[in-house]
Formats: sequence, structure tokens, C-alpha cells
Amino acid sequence: MRRRHPARAWAAAILVALPPAAAPATGADAPPVTLPNTHVHRIRAEALGRDYELHVALPPGYHANPERRYPVLFTTDSPQSFPLIRGIHARLRGGGAVLEDAIIVGLGYAVGDDGVQSRRRDYTPTPHGDIDARPTMPDRPVVYGEAEGYRRHIRDEVFPFLEARYRIDPARRIYAGHSYGGLFGTHVLLTEPRMFRKYILISPSLWYGRRVMIARERAFAMRNRDLPAEVFFLIGSRETVPDPDTEPHSLSRFAMVEDMDEMVAGLRSRNYPSLVLESRVIPDEDHASVYFEAIRRGMEWALPGTGRAGHEPCLDADGKPVPFCRWPDFRRR
Repeated sequence: MRRRHPARAWAAAILVALPPAAAPATGADAPPVTLPNTHVHRIRAEALGRDYELHVALPPGYHANPERRYPVLFTTDSPQSFPLIRGIHARLRGGGAVLEDAIIVGLGYAVGDDGVQSRRRDYTPTPHGDIDARPTMPDRPVVYGEAEGYRRHIRDEVFPFLEARYRIDPARRIYAGHSYGGLFGTHVLLTEPRMFRKYILISPSLWYGRRVMIARERAFAMRNRDLPAEVFFLIGSRETVPDPDTEPHSLSRFAMVEDMDEMVAGLRSRNYPSLVLESRVIPDEDHASVYFEAIRRGMEWALPGTGRAGHEPCLDADGKPVPFCRWPDFRRR
């Protein structure tokens, strides 16, 4: 008798077990997509007079380990970054405990603002932004320069709010930001470095405000003998121009590799005893495409797990092959 291929038998069993498909929902009848083990909160920024959304993802096993406290990774631009980071974390946890379990928090935009309006204002350190910027919301002027107020909101309101509700280890806060988010992270680093233990700064917009953050790094060094933080700068190799000095005062916003290199060199030259500093230029990536590999590398740096699973023979106790044993196990290990 002809033997049935085990993969086909497995697929057939699933098809038999599945209920008949319902008619597809369309338009307003379509149910929203929800992510398991995720929560949404709205929090008031009293000094700023605005509300913000927070998105929280809990690791597998969170409820089964009530005594355990977890590192927390905060990411800016939550509507784009939070689902991606949550997915990467789950995938790498299932692929051999490459990452440590962690709580992931997405810092959402101000309620009622679109992303451009919110991030221009909240992630930039000075009010002197792009003079050519155009409003993206009707009857709303372009506003820059409220990074310090937003930083204090995170420190004074977001941290206590979350730590009262979730088992967060305050000593293991991690920050991740890209572009203006990387600029904001640099502002935090040079203002109150202990706010976070680790910083993942991807393609930071250090050109902003005539490279004001590079000037602030020099000012920080004049006032401080240490910078207690672990920092990983990452950028794409295409985030550059052949000759960045063609514009006066190095104003080219496209010379981002050169700006990051200057910031890293400045920090290294201070010989801060507590600073752990790494940087990487990722080949053949631009300002948009670099994020995917950079955030994965940043997470592996900030949340190192026990490592990828070693090779295990696909044999049972009797030495017979075990079907599908090399398929990833996405359950908590």
C-alpha cells in the first residue's frame, strides 16, 4: 500500500479540523485586528495640555510568573514601530531564545495630532526647525522644539503610570528611536542619561538645528566627567552625500553618516568611565530601509538571550526520525 507523505497527512488533518469558512466581512463590518497580550492606555501630559496613547505588549509567561520583573523597551513612533518590534521579539524568542523576555512600550502620538505634527513638536530640541516645512493638519501651525517638555512627561508621568501597573524593572529601561526619534533619544542622553540604561539610536537627525546636538555634546563634556549609559548608534551607508561640505556649516541633512561619526568620535574622546558605546554603519541601506535590520541588531544588543538553539538530532528515543522537529517553536521556552 502506498504510504501517505507525513506533511500532506498533517495538512489534511488541519483541513478536516477547521470549521467551514464564514462569508468574508467587508467595510464597516470587518472586525479590527487585535494583538494578543497587548494593552492600550491614554495618559494626560498635564504640563503640555495633551493626551498621549501608550501601547504595551507583555511577554509570554508574564501572568504565570507573578514574582518576576522585566526589562522594558520604549519605542517612539508607536503606530509604525510597536507592531514591528513586538513581532520581531516574538519571532526571535521562538527561534531559540535569541532575545530576553521584555515588556515593550510604544510611545504614541498626541491624541488628535497626525504623526508628522506630533513628532515635529515632541522629538525636536529647539524651535528652529525646517523653515520650508508645510502644515499637515488644517488650521494647525508647524511647531518644533518641545522635546524637553515631552521628556519630562515620560519621566514624571509615563514611568510612574506604567510601573504602577506592570512588573517593570526600572533599572533596565531601554530606549529605541529612529530619525527624529533618534534625535530625541540623543537629547535625553545628554540631558539626563540615567533615564534609560540603554539607548538604541537609529539614523538620528543630528543635522537638526545646525547640528545643535553635536554642540550640546561638547557642552555636556565641559560640565560632566561621566556619562552613565550604554549607547548603540546605527545608520545606513546610503545616508550620506559624496561631499557634505558643499553646504555652509555642514548643514546638509543628507550627510547623516558623517554627523553620526562626529558624534561618536566626540563621545569616545571624553573617556567617560561608565559609557559603553557602539556604532555601526549598515551596508546598502537608506534612511527608510535601515530600520528593519537596525532595530533587530539593536534588540539583540540590548536584550541578549541565551542564544540560538544548537543542533539537535531529529531522532526519537528509538533512533527513528521525528517529523517536523526543526520547525520553530514559538511557545515560551
